Amino acid sequence: MNDGHDASPGPEADGGVAANDADDPASDADAASPDEVDDAGASAVAPDDAFAALADETRLRTVRTLASADRPLGFTELFERVADDPDGPSAGFAYHLRQLTDRYVRTDDDGRYRPTFAGRQAARALDAGVYTERVDRDPEPVAGDCPVCGASALEARIADNHVAVACTDCATELLALPFPPGGVRDRDTDEVLPAFDAYHRARLRQLADGVCPDCAGRAEGKIAFVEPAELPDAAEAGDGTEDAPARPVVAGACADCDFRVRVPVSVALAEHPAVVAFCDDHGIDVRERPIWNLGSEWAEGVLSTDPPAVRVSVAGDGETLRLLVGDGPTVVETERVTAADDDRGGTGPTERSTEGGPEGDDADDQAATAAGSS
Repeated sequence: MNDGHDASPGPEADGGVAANDADDPASDADAASPDEVDDAGASAVAPDDAFAALADETRLRTVRTLASADRPLGFTELFERVADDPDGPSAGFAYHLRQLTDRYVRTDDDGRYRPTFAGRQAARALDAGVYTERVDRDPEPVAGDCPVCGASALEARIADNHVAVACTDCATELLALPFPPGGVRDRDTDEVLPAFDAYHRARLRQLADGVCPDCAGRAEGKIAFVEPAELPDAAEAGDGTEDAPARPVVAGACADCDFRVRVPVSVALAEHPAVVAFCDDHGIDVRERPIWNLGSEWAEGVLSTDPPAVRVSVAGDGETLRLLVGDGPTVVETERVTAADDDRGGTGPTERSTEGGPEGDDADDQAATAAGSS
């Protein structure tokens, strides 16, 4: 028996038949086809070929075994960990290993095997249940008052690996975003919601930095205006929905993959330095406010749709922070005003004339919710 450090199976490991023998069904002709390499050095393989290479239980076990190992493994040790019969011939296993080599598995200079980046990602997706698990749970109550109607009637539901928070009193869905099964597994709802909040805060930070949280490609956010009929809760909202004004949202998208997200403008600005400083001055910890309910202190008003301009307001004790937000979203101007300033008719962002929309205080502020979704 080999010592587990060999790069390839010897006669003892495979019952006397070398794995690369010309009579072996795992001959080089059956190995995975090479990737195409472009001028920038990036290689790619057809998606159907990439998934076909994993279409076998032995190959899946091999990738997961290497990803969970704390060190590279020699052929014999890897075979013993993966094979149903470690004492049987290894020629068939050698064939499967060659189908994974270069794409999901690579060989070190000393002949040991370790997973590639793609191999680790595939193993992690399987462990997280991304492709194999669907989580559905009955709705459960959520602490806090609805920012739209003020009722203590919020509930969270988990369906098809999405978490949604809605008000049962006014039928407003505040937020509905995907959440991997691993984030729900072994957690009750009280534990799921903080994890869900932290997960999407981190993803929104990446989007703000122009990086796709799914593929690390180029992503950007733009201000869009959603008609009430397009909101997820429109069918339950009752009469009058068609007369309600359009709601501003930040619509994020990736140029390289199919990542899409839509969140209220206020949520995208919750960690802006001016907001954090203002809230700290007024004893408000924005980090303790979940993204589906920043609180009744927040409001939004559409100043212009072309070009996009939105007023975001945060109310403190006797003072209000106003932000003039342009596309991006980009904070163009900030201003702190008191009630006395409002009585005198200040000249801050809310007084600015804008093309294509209402001027100044003619814009009706609404609760900072727009049914975030992805």
